[in-house]
Amino acid sequence: MIQSDGPFWRRDGVNRDPEAVPEVDLASTLRALRGGLGRRWRLIAGVTLALTLPALVYVLLATPKYTARAELVVDPRISNSLSGPESPTLLLSDALVVDSELKVLSSREVTTQAAEDLGLFEVVAEDEAPGLIGRTFAALGDLLGGDDEEAPSAESAENIEATRREGIRREMMQDFDITRDGGTYVIDISNTSEDPVFAMEAVNTLIDAYFQVSSDAALSDTRRIAGWLDQRVAVLGDEVQKADVKVTEYRRENDLFTMRDDVLPSEAELSDATDRLIRLRSQLIEIATKSDKIKGIAGTDSVAALMDGTLGGDVASPALKDFQTRYAGLVAEERDLASRFGANSDSVARNRQDQTQLRDLMLEEAAQIAERLDTQQEATRREIAATEAQVEDLRARANADAEKSIRLRELERDADAKRSQYVTMAQEMISASQRETFQRAPARVIARAVPPDQVSSPNAKRLLILTIFGGLVLGSGLAFLREVMDNRLRRVSDLGEGLGLRYLGFVPGVPLLRRRLRGFKGMLVPPARDSGEAADTLRNLIAELQRRKTGEAALITGVTSIRRGEGRAVLAGWLAQGLCDRGSRVALVDLDPRAGSLSAELPGRITLGDPTAEPDLARFREGAQPGAPLILGLAEGADLLDRAEQQRLAGLMGALRGDLDQVLVILPPLSDRAEAETAAGLIDGAILALRWGEDALRPAEATVSASGALRPKLIGAVFTATRSAGFQQYNREG
Repeated sequence: MIQSDGPFWRRDGVNRDPEAVPEVDLASTLRALRGGLGRRWRLIAGVTLALTLPALVYVLLATPKYTARAELVVDPRISNSLSGPESPTLLLSDALVVDSELKVLSSREVTTQAAEDLGLFEVVAEDEAPGLIGRTFAALGDLLGGDDEEAPSAESAENIEATRREGIRREMMQDFDITRDGGTYVIDISNTSEDPVFAMEAVNTLIDAYFQVSSDAALSDTRRIAGWLDQRVAVLGDEVQKADVKVTEYRRENDLFTMRDDVLPSEAELSDATDRLIRLRSQLIEIATKSDKIKGIAGTDSVAALMDGTLGGDVASPALKDFQTRYAGLVAEERDLASRFGANSDSVARNRQDQTQLRDLMLEEAAQIAERLDTQQEATRREIAATEAQVEDLRARANADAEKSIRLRELERDADAKRSQYVTMAQEMISASQRETFQRAPARVIARAVPPDQVSSPNAKRLLILTIFGGLVLGSGLAFLREVMDNRLRRVSDLGEGLGLRYLGFVPGVPLLRRRLRGFKGMLVPPARDSGEAADTLRNLIAELQRRKTGEAALITGVTSIRRGEGRAVLAGWLAQGLCDRGSRVALVDLDPRAGSLSAELPGRITLGDPTAEPDLARFREGAQPGAPLILGLAEGADLLDRAEQQRLAGLMGALRGDLDQVLVILPPLSDRAEAETAAGLIDGAILALRWGEDALRPAEATVSASGALRPKLIGAVFTATRSAGFQQYNREG
């Protein structure tokens, strides 16, 4: 039994925390699993045999079938264009192309063509005469007025024929297997049939039908597209011609003939006028600047500004330039004369007089230049005003032409679009015409089918191996499930881990029913069968009881069980007889009033009568059998819960304790909680008898833990069983 986790009783009486993480010993778990499967080998073998026998019968009786195979490779980049391979579009990936060809191969059109080529639709004439059942149905039809039925119409007959052909096609496809080889572009096609030659022909015929249907469909599509393109090209040609006429007429009507770089005349004039206006405004600013500068020089009465080159050559007049040259010469001559004749000489004075005259002439010339610049400035302003008026007129013309150009561009775009569409359609029409005589299939055969030489079904070796393996797995699963669900006490460790009790031994040969004893004497004499193991356990128990006896007083030991029928009375009887055989003075007291009949007819049994009478040990010993224990038992119907009965039993136990060596008491089972708790006060210790393989762990745990008075007095537990078979399997060392 594979024990499940739970709050089990320990020897120290502490209940395990249910929330604590259980410690798992992997080695012990594996050994327990191995032992559990070993114990269930009959179940595993039975399940395996139950699955293997039908498989073996199928292998021996099944008709052998053969599988023919062929392979196609699909190139998703093959198209029907003469330009060669084309890349797939974004929405049509390679995987989708291959999957689409798989659908085409198994489509109704292709498979129907294959069935037609194989001759499967041919009606086979029935030469055999109808049998008894057929004649009977025909006669019933005649009796029911079958001759009056109308002949099926042509439409009904056509539907019936279509249904028949569809059924034949589906039946044929059940033997086909069309799959993609992993993630490759290869498609595997196989057919399984009892005839290897037919399997080969079926595969090759399907491939031929696929190529034929694909070619016919492509050719039909090409012709249909070519016809449509022809009509479309003619329509587009007329539309292109009309669009060009509209563009030409619109240009002529609105005088929109463009110059170089697609610029209209009004736009070119506006651009020139704008540039001229900008240039004039720049000139006006420059003239005004020079005029202001000359007027400033003339107002200072100084020619220094006229001599330092402030006025450029484009402003100074020829006379002013002459005056500047002569004035510069006089200034140089003055310095020379002053150095030669002195600063106050007459020559220097005349020179200075000449300089004064030239300065006045230069200032007058500057004033005249300023007047000329003012005149030029006024002329520039008038030219600017005229240019601005021209720009406004040209801008209005350009705006009007721009509005007309919008419509012109619309007409040109429409004409260009129709012309582009016309060119495209013309190219497609040429390509379609070429494709009518040039068809390429998206797949090619890389291996055609050949007659298979090996049987594909049934695969005896694989079937038997899988069946045996499945049987072992299923049987092991069932065995494991039974082991897991089996919560019965079978292991020695269950006593310590589950009940917190010491294991005292295993006693086989204890019958389940009273009638299986060898008379009532079997309660005192162990059977010869399995006596070795029972004798060892009894010997150990006797030694344990003798060791526990201290002093002269007798040791009172009770024998109880979880429920009735677990061998507590038989175990107590065997122990009592064993102690008696070893020279001990022993009494066997049966305190279970409900099961008193088990020992009622034993030789020498004394029934305890009146509860108020004092126990007479002398009379008890006189009634005892020689070499046998003193056997006492409650009268039928005695009530252990009665106070007088409890006092009488306490007195009896006190008397037996002082007169004997050992007293064995057959206690009520723990299931009779009230009687068992009451009887527990009369004993020194107790032995729990458990039926091996029958008592469930959880109920036994609950029953033992619920016993308040008897639980602390339990010495240990003994397994009892009818036979010893199976005990060693669950308690084998290692």
